[in-house]
Amino acid sequence: MIIDSHTHIFSPDVIAHRDQYAARDPFFGALYRGVVARMVGADELIAAMDAAGIERAVVCGWCWQDNGICIEQNSWLMDIARQYPTRIIALATVQPNAGADALCELHRCIAGGARGIGELNADGQNFRLDDANFLALARAMSDANFPLLLHTNEPVGHPYPGKGTLALAEVYAFIKQFPNLRVVLAHWGGGFPFYELMREVRRVAQNVFYDSAASPLLYRADIFKTILQIVGSEKILYGSDFPLLLYPKRQAEPGFAPFLDEIRALDLAPRELENILSGNARRVWGA
Repeated sequence: MIIDSHTHIFSPDVIAHRDQYAARDPFFGALYRGVVARMVGADELIAAMDAAGIERAVVCGWCWQDNGICIEQNSWLMDIARQYPTRIIALATVQPNAGADALCELHRCIAGGARGIGELNADGQNFRLDDANFLALARAMSDANFPLLLHTNEPVGHPYPGKGTLALAEVYAFIKQFPNLRVVLAHWGGGFPFYELMREVRRVAQNVFYDSAASPLLYRADIFKTILQIVGSEKILYGSDFPLLLYPKRQAEPGFAPFLDEIRALDLAPRELENILSGNARRVWGA
């Protein structure tokens, strides 16, 4: 079984009226205004999964700045997950700055069948990890045993649209406050797993996991073995960031196969590969 823990789809309304949504949401507009960035719906995701032999996909909500759009899109995504109960796992998004409204939406999504919250983005949604509203949301998630997918990215290297400035020290301070909250740090945690070589960080990060979303655009393939040696295979989740083109020089259309082939070519131990491709996703998302 293969479970992709980081994919994105959009409702037909968002796809058809992307410029209208771009006008309503500046961060969405920065990445999706015009026709350059890929957007797909549920049927296209399922077709691509079938072509690559992927059993299930965790579909992340977009990190909308407007909590009203979050609510609208959460409803659509949870409905899609009900239509494809064996294929799609829905994550909901909220705008932490919405305060009590965000908490209400969190509880609605828990009741509605979502499996977690994410992908939240502190830069894109203009909140801080030490904001009272975000901390209240995290406390509610921890109490409900509801995991969080948080956008992180590497603080060095080339700039690109959407690259944020969230400091790893802020991430560390946040997870220290919520030791029982399962937190998945997207995009290899922006380098956070390297700090698990420090004993104090290792203790704090017992419920922290790392996904490999967009990895081929950022790192050499042997990052899998490097991170595995530091944190073990039990903390790594295969995620593609589909429909992102991970190999733009040789990929005309989005697809899962090239990245999966690259992972398989690493010749990992069978247990390690099983943990990364599906076992950890079952534990984190209840897949």
